[in-house]
Amino acid sequence: MRLSNKEREVMALLWNSDAPMTAAEIVEVSENRSWKENSIYIIIKSLVDKGAAAYFGLKPTATNNARTLKPVISAEDYALSIIEDFKKGDTFDIKLDVDILIDGIRSMKQ
Repeated sequence: MRLSNKEREVMALLWNSDAPMTAAEIVEVSENRSWKENSIYIIIKSLVDKGAAAYFGLKPTATNNARTLKPVISAEDYALSIIEDFKKGDTFDIKLDVDILIDGIRSMKQ
């Protein structure tokens, strides 16, 4: 599974969250995002379609209930899958994926 830069940005937020997040919460905690606020729903749908994330439930908001999203694949498993693809000969820019692996390894040490 290959994630785009925008998808990795959203997944990083989900991986670092202790609880499932709504689209509004993802936008709220995003500091240096490369996507427009209205694009979050397209990115979320893509992550769900790829099996990287899943809808988890509903969270009450001021006006309605919002669906929450949680990761299905861990950062470590995603990074390992990228390394396996690279080992098979797939060539691409893996810098961000290696960063995810490094963060995952660091979190396992804590």
